Amino acid sequence: MADYTTREMIEAIELTPTVRMFLTRTFFPHENTHITEKAEFDVRRGKRIMAPFVSPRIGGKVITRQGFQTREIHTPRLAPERILTVDDISNRAFGENIYSRRTPSEREDELLARDYKELDESIQRRLEWMSRGVLFDGKLIVVDEDAGVDFQVDYGFNNIVVLTSDNYWRLPVVDPMLLLRRQHRKIIRETGKAPNVLIFAPDLIDCFVGNPYVKEAMDIRNMKNIVIEPRMVDDALTFYGKIAELGLEIYSYGEYFLNDKGKEESVIPSGACLMAHSEGEGAVEYGLITQMEDKKFRSYEAKQVPKIYCDDKSEVKTFRLTSRPLPRPYDVQSWCVIYPNGQED
Repeated sequence: MADYTTREMIEAIELTPTVRMFLTRTFFPHENTHITEKAEFDVRRGKRIMAPFVSPRIGGKVITRQGFQTREIHTPRLAPERILTVDDISNRAFGENIYSRRTPSEREDELLARDYKELDESIQRRLEWMSRGVLFDGKLIVVDEDAGVDFQVDYGFNNIVVLTSDNYWRLPVVDPMLLLRRQHRKIIRETGKAPNVLIFAPDLIDCFVGNPYVKEAMDIRNMKNIVIEPRMVDDALTFYGKIAELGLEIYSYGEYFLNDKGKEESVIPSGACLMAHSEGEGAVEYGLITQMEDKKFRSYEAKQVPKIYCDDKSEVKTFRLTSRPLPRPYDVQSWCVIYPNGQED
């Protein structure tokens, strides 16, 4: 395998299409790199100030500039790695022809390329998990005593609505549109911008579509305020239709992942729906990455930084991919989470 510098490998990674997950791609589409491990950014709450009336005999009236607050948050470190041994490159690989004449060097190149892809995907899945935490909880709490990790970020998000049993959407006497209108107006009042997507967990969409009030709103006599015309966008994402009066597109997202306890979970938490902006709620901030190279510490302002190091005595080569991503919202009042049938413990 040819010897590449870290900078050359970073450039190659930048040209490689990344695995972009739905929540991160949709709600944290922007990316910023930083020259420190901490991400610093300005937060400003918009106020809709009107121009003042003034007398024709005076020049004007001063409007004060809106203030802002600078926040500094430490970015978490992700560093999955794979080892490569003599046995890995000497023996026939999975799916390789029994009579293959590939050399160990050729197998090494192929394995390292495959390892990069799988390590990159593991980072993207963790980033999607982080985006999920920010959107549905407004915070990230990662505590692993064995790994020595204790990382917490709380953005102060509190726009979570959990309905009581007498207001469950599965009840035929409850109209879901009353709550959706109220939350829609609240977001506009707080931010001046209307949300345009409503995303359901796969176990909730049938409850909404089957509600008698929603069915009535789909009737042509009611000018089709709700239009349900399902179509698959991809294997996990389904577009269901639109709510005309609120300008909301309805989706169901059925992707799953294995959590840190090995239990399968829906990316959209069970029984939840998200009202948000499809053009983004924030950005992913990437902290500075520092690692040892040639017995010196070197730092890189990048989304991902590879490292290959060898143990000549054990004849083992290790490939590591490091990243310091942190999704952060622009305004925690600009979206809301609803649990229409209560929230499981």
